[in-house]
Amino acid sequence: MVDPLSAHASLSRGEETSYRRATAADASALAAFAAQTFSATFAHLYPPQDLAAYLAKSYGEAIQRQEIEDSGIATWLALRGSDLIGYAQAGPVDMKVEHGQRDRELYRLYVAAHAKGAGVAQTLMQNVLGWARAGGADALWLSVWENNARAQAFYRRYGFKHVDEHKFMVGNTADRDFIWRLGLVSDL
Repeated sequence: MVDPLSAHASLSRGEETSYRRATAADASALAAFAAQTFSATFAHLYPPQDLAAYLAKSYGEAIQRQEIEDSGIATWLALRGSDLIGYAQAGPVDMKVEHGQRDRELYRLYVAAHAKGAGVAQTLMQNVLGWARAGGADALWLSVWENNARAQAFYRRYGFKHVDEHKFMVGNTADRDFIWRLGLVSDL
């Protein structure tokens, strides 16, 4: 099990980062880490009651366990020793977009602030892309907040293209999110 309280440990200890699929035993730590990283990135945008409602709906331990145990959803953890420093989660397309039956959606990709720039996000993305391709997906979809320039630059480097937009609800607050798509097969 991952200790979410030690997720703030320094990366300078010389330990290697390891990556693995999450198990049900990780649900509590993942729930805490997910809520903490979402809050660290976006809490300043929302009234406290909207943030609390979103975190309860999206990141509770029972929800994380259910998602981890769902065979259609894949969750990867990035660990430095036993410290959780990042995670990614993908599964069937859940957005209202016209998509292929085997296409997949990147639901979440978060890295602890102290681990950004260390290649963690890139490795997690490679895991997602490999998983989607192995499952026969023709495309990978994602949603990104309109003002998250850092995330948009990251996704653009992989070839994602902005194709649409939708409202992403955080409690009663509606954010404008961009829908991006990456084709996974080349035209022959």
